[in-house]
Amino acid sequence: MAKVKFKIPVKCGEKFELSVEDIASSGDGISHYKGYTLFVPQTVKGDMVFVEVIKTTPRFGVTRLIKLITHSADRTEPECPIYFECGGCQLQHIKYDEQMEFKKKAVKDSLERIGKIKLEFKPEIIPARQPFFYRNKGIFSLKRTRKGLKVGFFAKGTHNVVDIKDCPVLLEPINKIKEAIRRSIENKNVSVYNELHHKGFLRSLIIRQSAKTKEILIGLVTTEGNFDSSVIQDIAEINNTLKGNYKIVGIVQNINSLKTNIILGTENRLLWGRDYLNESLGGINYQLSLTSFFQINPYQTETLLKTVEEMLTGVKGTILDTYSGIGSISLYLAKNSVSPIIGIEENEVAIEDAKKSAERNGIKNCSFLAGTTEKHLKNFEGSSDTKAIILDPPRKGCSEEVLNSVLKIKPERIVYVSCNPSTLSRDLNKLCQEVYCIKDVKVIDMFPQTVHMETVVLLEKREINKKIGR
Repeated sequence: MAKVKFKIPVKCGEKFELSVEDIASSGDGISHYKGYTLFVPQTVKGDMVFVEVIKTTPRFGVTRLIKLITHSADRTEPECPIYFECGGCQLQHIKYDEQMEFKKKAVKDSLERIGKIKLEFKPEIIPARQPFFYRNKGIFSLKRTRKGLKVGFFAKGTHNVVDIKDCPVLLEPINKIKEAIRRSIENKNVSVYNELHHKGFLRSLIIRQSAKTKEILIGLVTTEGNFDSSVIQDIAEINNTLKGNYKIVGIVQNINSLKTNIILGTENRLLWGRDYLNESLGGINYQLSLTSFFQINPYQTETLLKTVEEMLTGVKGTILDTYSGIGSISLYLAKNSVSPIIGIEENEVAIEDAKKSAERNGIKNCSFLAGTTEKHLKNFEGSSDTKAIILDPPRKGCSEEVLNSVLKIKPERIVYVSCNPSTLSRDLNKLCQEVYCIKDVKVIDMFPQTVHMETVVLLEKREINKKIGR
C-alpha cells in the first residue's frame, strides 16, 4: 500500500497564534500547528506569538514574528540595539541562566541522537564569568551606501551588512578602534570592495586585542593594490588621537583577490609596526599573528586550558596535541609537565608562532610538527609511547583517516575539544564502539549570547568485558 503523502496544513501568508514549545539548535523557537513543525525566530520557550508563515517545506515551515502576545519568563531585553537585525548573536533575548540550559541540552541531545550515546551522568556546564564584552577579535564587513559607509556584520542568512557602532560582545577598545578606522576610510575616500560586482579595494577589517597585554593588531583585507601612506599613518596615530590607553602595535594587509566569500587570502604584508601581538594566558606568553587561530574568549580559554590539564593529570608518556594552532594547549600543558608534548598543525604561520612562543617561555619539552593531522598521526601508529591524544578539530570534526589512526595508536586517554556538538557526537560514536568509554563531559560557554559552545570530553580505554558510559 502506497504511503499517504502528508498534506502541509499551512500556506505562505497565513497568520495565526502559536505557543513556543522549545528552542532549536539554531536558536529559533519551535512550535507545532496541526502536527506540522514551525520555526519562529527571535522567540523563547513559553512565548505566545502572532506570526505569518513565510516558507513551507515537506518537513517544516518558517514564520515571521508579527507580535508578542505573552512574554515568556525566560525572555529578557537584548543589550544590543540592533540585535534583531544583526546575525552575530542568536540568544541575547534569552536570560543567561536559560542560555546555559539550552547549551547543556543541545550537547546531551546531540550525543543521544547522532552519537547514540546515553550518558550515565549529567554533563557539567561552566558559565562565562563575563557574558558581555569578552570577544577579542572583530571581523567587520564593509559596504558603501548613499547614506555613508557601513561597517558591521551580516544580517542572519544574508550578505547584507548591518552597520554597528558598539557591539556589546566585543572588548570595548575594539569598538573604539573600529569607529576611528571608519572615519579614516571615509575621510581618505578609500575604495571599498563591492561583493556583487567584484570591484573595489578594501574588503574587510580585522581587529584583534589581547585582554591581558592590551596590544592591538589591525588587519586590512584587500584585493591586490596599495594603500596611500596617509591612510596607514592615520590608523597608526589612533594611539595618540583617541582618548584612552590604546596600544596598536601593527597593521597588516592581507591580500585576497579571489571571487569568494572566504575572508582571508594567503599573502600578508606588514604595513606598520610588527605583524603579531603578545598575548598572555595561564602564565604563558604567546605570539599571535593576524591569521593564526586563537580562542576568541580569553576569560573562558583559561578555564578550557585548566579543564584539559585536569583531564590529563597523571599521564606519563608522550601527549599529542592535534590541530594545535599556535600551541595554546600544548604550551600550557608543557609548562607544568615533564611529559613530551607534540603539537600538530597545518597552518605554517601558526606553527611559527608556536615555536617562538615555546622559545620565549623557555619550554623545552614541547615541539611542533607542520602538516596535516592525517599525515603525522600515521607516523605514531606503531609507537607505544603515545599515552594521550588531544583532538581539537575545526567545526567539521575529524576525518575518518584521523579517527582510524587514533584507534590504531590506542592511547590511554583522549581529550576531545569541540565547538560543534553534531560532529563531536558523530566522531565519539566511532571512538566508543569498542575501544573507549566516556568518563567526563564539560560544556564551557565560550561564546555567550550565541548558540555556540565548547565541549570537552574525556575518553579512556574500556575495562575488559565492562561497558562504561555508553
